[in-house]
Amino acid sequence: MPNNGADLSIDAAKIAKDTDKLVRRYLTAGTVAVSTATRSLEKKLEAATQAAVPGKLWRAWQSSRFPQSGPAQNPVGTIWLKGGSRTRGAIQFWTQPGAIRGKGGQFLAIPLPAAGPRGRGRDLTPGEWERRNPGMRLQFVYRPGKPSLLVAVDAVLSGRKQIARGNTARRIAAGRASATVPIFVLLPLVKFRNAFAVEPIVAASEGEMVRGFLAAASAITQP
Repeated sequence: MPNNGADLSIDAAKIAKDTDKLVRRYLTAGTVAVSTATRSLEKKLEAATQAAVPGKLWRAWQSSRFPQSGPAQNPVGTIWLKGGSRTRGAIQFWTQPGAIRGKGGQFLAIPLPAAGPRGRGRDLTPGEWERRNPGMRLQFVYRPGKPSLLVAVDAVLSGRKQIARGNTARRIAAGRASATVPIFVLLPLVKFRNAFAVEPIVAASEGEMVRGFLAAASAITQP
């Protein structure tokens, strides 16, 4: 009898190979979406910090992506702050409401520009300033209705940054008159600036990652 049927030949190896290619393309799209969104979030946090905070604190934001490229079942993007507790405290100061108070009800001594460089990993303290400047003692100045001060008497401002130093006979002979220079301002508390918020920026980037993946996935066609 004649065979009126059709012979069906299935190349299982080719199907498996094409399926693998398709899966790898989707996994790669996920890696790209995570990597792009992570880098974009880092840039947004840097821009928000730079716009709100004087100085170079914006450079503290860092990110990493794993893997950098290629397919992955669980791609990961991580953003962190480069630096120690001082850096984290600075970001907290500028992004969250709150206040810093002195221990035991004491005043906070905030160094003014004339105080000079800060201490290692922390703010310069009055005691440290006096140790840096032998023979000089800070004096308390009460100002009604205004923050009190710790000042240096018989001082001069020197250098490009105008840092207070003790006057000397040589400087006096050269015409450098002594002055009373404020070194610290005393405050009962310092309120956090709360200049920008991190959470809305992160939330917006989560949606960006999903949209990036969907756009890349929709462009994938059969191999």
